Amino acid sequence: MKVKHKFDWFIIAYAGLTALIFVASVPLIWYQLSLPEQHLFKNILTRNAVYFLGGGFIILVGFGLIIEQMFRGYIFPIRKLSEEVELIYSANPSHRVGLDGSLDFLRLVEHINAGTDQFEALQNNVSKQIDTAMAELAKEKNILAAMMAELPEAILICNKEGQIILYNTQAKRFFNEQVVRHNGDFTVLADGSRSPDYEEKRFLGIGRSIFELVDQNVIQHALDEMHVHLDRNEENVISSFVLTAKGNRLLRGRTVPVLTSSREFSGFIIIFSDITQGLRSEARAEFLLHSFQNRIRHSATSIKSAISIMQEYPEMSTERRIRLTDIIKNESTALGQLIQRDAEVALEQPKKEWPLVPVLAADLIDALRRKAADILDVTLSVENSEDGGWVSVDTYSMLLILLFMLERVVRNIGAKQFFCSFSRTDLFVHFDISWKGESVKLAQLREWESLELHIGKEGLPLYFKEVLDYHSAEVWPQHDPEMDDLSGLRLYLPVFKSPTSDTSRQAAVLPDSRPEFYNFDLFNQPGQTPDLDDCLLADLTFTVFDTETTGLDPGGGDRIISIGAVRIVKLQMLNEERFDHLINPERDIPAETTKIHGINIDMVRSKPGIESALPMFSQFVADTILVAHNAAFDMRMLQTCEEQTGIKFSNPVLDTLLLSAVIHPAHEQHNLKEISKRLGVDVVGRHTAIGDATTTAMLLLKMIPLLGNMGIYTLKEAREASQKTYYARLKF
Repeated sequence: MKVKHKFDWFIIAYAGLTALIFVASVPLIWYQLSLPEQHLFKNILTRNAVYFLGGGFIILVGFGLIIEQMFRGYIFPIRKLSEEVELIYSANPSHRVGLDGSLDFLRLVEHINAGTDQFEALQNNVSKQIDTAMAELAKEKNILAAMMAELPEAILICNKEGQIILYNTQAKRFFNEQVVRHNGDFTVLADGSRSPDYEEKRFLGIGRSIFELVDQNVIQHALDEMHVHLDRNEENVISSFVLTAKGNRLLRGRTVPVLTSSREFSGFIIIFSDITQGLRSEARAEFLLHSFQNRIRHSATSIKSAISIMQEYPEMSTERRIRLTDIIKNESTALGQLIQRDAEVALEQPKKEWPLVPVLAADLIDALRRKAADILDVTLSVENSEDGGWVSVDTYSMLLILLFMLERVVRNIGAKQFFCSFSRTDLFVHFDISWKGESVKLAQLREWESLELHIGKEGLPLYFKEVLDYHSAEVWPQHDPEMDDLSGLRLYLPVFKSPTSDTSRQAAVLPDSRPEFYNFDLFNQPGQTPDLDDCLLADLTFTVFDTETTGLDPGGGDRIISIGAVRIVKLQMLNEERFDHLINPERDIPAETTKIHGINIDMVRSKPGIESALPMFSQFVADTILVAHNAAFDMRMLQTCEEQTGIKFSNPVLDTLLLSAVIHPAHEQHNLKEISKRLGVDVVGRHTAIGDATTTAMLLLKMIPLLGNMGIYTLKEAREASQKTYYARLKF
């Protein structure tokens, strides 16, 4: 309740109590008097009633005025003074107390402002010293940021829960606003369903999950592989894989763990390279090789035939001998030119781009055994095998090849028990998978070559034959003549010599620097929890947003014409991660509202409608706390779009208007302009969605420490405190 309202109730209670005492005292006095005294008292009251009532009223008003002056001179200012002083020391040192009150109170205000001047001067001096001390560190940070931005590879650093804490410019080019296509029965439409075949955008950002951008199965495979290397204390801890990004780019990913000083796993680094063009060049080189072989075969045959004829018929005519000699000469010349041309082309081809890494054959089979049990629910028994040595593979795609073959055998033949062994020759390592039952026909195997690699929820957008070719591998059916009921498949992989130390990569060390768009503190985050209520406000991720509309009547047909939003992660506003979209409302924009936000119908006529914009905004705010100023209005506007778009926002919500009323209950004004003035925040882009969202975000960062001073630390405490304010009753 506001202080003024409390005072009004106090006056009413005071007047009522006084009247009650007066009325109650009359009977008591009356019955104490004798009969003559009662007649005398009655006559006196009757003749002087006006004077008694007037005098009583004057006394009552006099006491009320005295009490009001006491409240206005001492009580009201003290409550506001507490808020003003807390504001100075917690959020805005430049603020000065400017309250009216008694002379004693004004002298107190004068002394407080004088102390505040000294406090601000001291704080400015300390800030200058800190800035000076941080100058060298800032230079190093800027150098790091510049180097990261200019690297040709995309770099993502994640904590152990998969939250992104660093990314560079190339990563934004590869992954930001990546379109993910879904095929299945996941549904979200106006009636509660969504088309089984739809697309949505995923956003790259600090604090977001890497699993929104990259298939979780691929990342988990890389992490499992790294943990195996770490448990063995191996030097080579890198894990590689291949995936597709937006624009159908084929990316090579190399994953390296980040360890603490005690060698505990705290996160990982992924370095992505675009290998699309390299693989295309490689395919062209392979085509040239086949063409080269055909031309050599043709030329060699022509030369051989001409020489054979000349040897068989030595007495042939001179004219015929000259023709055969010309054939030999022309074919020899053409062959030389062909060799020269293809040699030059071959030199221009890049080295093989597919990320093949050396792996022990035994480790590959062991990984296959675990995966087969988890994904296909089949038993794979590894038979006694000789040392298979090393093979050079992309472990994830090669495991998919082997799992794909097992899955096809299970589906077509029904086998559930498999046997595996491997052996080595001078050139190849043989991986043999066998089972009891029908054999796989060569025609079936050739059909598999044209199928994409997908097993359950795991897969790659690559064909079976394509992955085999990149590994220079082949698969053939086989049958054991000694065991008529045993069938199998044999995978041929080229032998790889034992890797040298220069092919290994060591674990990374957690850095201490923290550029603006990095957040290394997230290494210590416990990850997303199902219940956010007990999370500290300082640890949460917020999306602060604002909407501009055609009017102020959500239920009367007004529509959203602009949405702006910024993200805050661990009390750091990420200026690089913004959402700013104009929206076609598909109706007129009144001139009076255009005067406020400056948006007219010509500016939005060619923009997408709310059906396109709101799904993108929904993805942008996923897994965050929504924050707005006067959030009841903005949330009501979003709610009016549910039927049209099928998008429903279930995020927890905080309102800076209510939080301001919690922090400064004695102040009357809690609009964006007045709060910004109190907290020392510059208002930029007023009445634009992105401008108001940015201002609100800066206010939230100022408010969180003030809430902490009041003992409000968690999301639940902030929400419950907001609900107790007067402004929480506002509805739209």
